[in-house]
Amino acid sequence: MRPRYNQQRDLFEADRTLTDFPVAQRSELLRLIECLLTEAVAACVAKAQSDGPATREAAHDQDHA
Repeated sequence: MRPRYNQQRDLFEADRTLTDFPVAQRSELLRLIECLLTEAVAACVAKAQSDGPATREAAHDQDHA
């Protein structure tokens, strides 16, 4: 499946307006984002460890196909 470039938006468009978060909320927002990323990585590691060697090998072979 090919991406549809006409329906995608560039995150760094010059005309895009960004929300200006108050300084007091920025650190909390960054902390929450860091927690979400940490949880996502931990979940991926846990899933990879719970999969058997055959599953990991099949996924690895599929990456090279």
